[in-house]
Amino acid sequence: MKIGIVTPAFYPYPGGVTEHVYHTYLELERLGHDVKVITTSFGPGSSPCEHDVIRIGRAFSVPANGSICPVAIDLRMSNQFRTVFREENFDVVHLHEPLMPALCLAALSQIDMPAVGTFHASNDRSLGYRLFRPLLDRYIQKLTRRIAVSSAARDTACRHFDGRYEIVPNGVNVERFSSAEPIEELRDGSFNLLFVGRMEPRKGAKHLLRAMPRICEAIPGCRLVVVGGGPLAAHYGNYVPESCRGRIVFTGHVSNELLARHYATADVFCSPATGGESFGIVLLEAMASNSAIVASNITGYRDVIEEGRTGILVPPSSPDAIASAIIRLAREPELKARMVRAARAEVERYAWDRVTRDILRVYKAAIGGTSGDHPADAGRVNRKEKIGEKETVAN
Repeated sequence: MKIGIVTPAFYPYPGGVTEHVYHTYLELERLGHDVKVITTSFGPGSSPCEHDVIRIGRAFSVPANGSICPVAIDLRMSNQFRTVFREENFDVVHLHEPLMPALCLAALSQIDMPAVGTFHASNDRSLGYRLFRPLLDRYIQKLTRRIAVSSAARDTACRHFDGRYEIVPNGVNVERFSSAEPIEELRDGSFNLLFVGRMEPRKGAKHLLRAMPRICEAIPGCRLVVVGGGPLAAHYGNYVPESCRGRIVFTGHVSNELLARHYATADVFCSPATGGESFGIVLLEAMASNSAIVASNITGYRDVIEEGRTGILVPPSSPDAIASAIIRLAREPELKARMVRAARAEVERYAWDRVTRDILRVYKAAIGGTSGDHPADAGRVNRKEKIGEKETVAN
């Protein structure tokens, strides 16, 4: 099968969509499919599979959904997609965040083959969807099949666009994270905490930093390693409490190999995101790495972590709750070990071979033009179905 993957985020731009696309590409290639990734330019840097990457336009960073998102701009995009589609003659095109301007919309404007769209975003208020729904309706109708990475992502999309959304989750390279070697110099008897994410408000790093004085007082040998960069990275240094200086290490961006080693070194991984997370790939990475997990009790994360069994969920934006959960895990090693075992068993269902198998099932259904065999979570949902507290009807 010849597959084109259109994505608004890819290397060297970091993030969950980038990882999802790259590992899907790897697994599809391993299975013998011919795959091209169509994305944009993000400045210096490239991807590990650059020979199979087609770049159109250039990305500019804009604030959206409590994050900083890349938006590709080039007046020639539609014509470039027309040329690419004609020359490549794909059997199916898979678009990630298919309604995101302008790359994916330009692609949809030129689609004349089966198209699959994966929706990743989760938010309570989608101003763009509300304002531009009449325009976007004609684009979304070009999707032969629709995927959402979680019930949270599905609910966000179907609030505005009726249709069937099949849930196929994000995945994780279980082997890479489970077999990584700890960083020896950090295995010095300290109780290691880890945060991984971009330095931006939605990821909630400041709440973990504000929890550190209480954590440091209760766990004298603790250390927090903060992995991630972004335009606000320097600013986040201002949240480091004076009493904890020397106990908090900022690494910036790290390689994939070093990232896995940081997870392997962590006793507790903390993701204090404030909202807008449709899934949480970092949670899967921590689960595969045998790290205990403390995460915010938000939509999206609840699809991955079972409170009290595979991790501890705490109210978002609450340094006290974060501190209490981390201290509890440090003081109750049996509880910590039990949660780690449960999480490690659960994460196997997110291995990329399983996730890609479901994606391929959707591709084949799209090409065949039939309803096909759907993952167990598939279901038609429209704006009348009950979502949150809104009144609805299921079909």
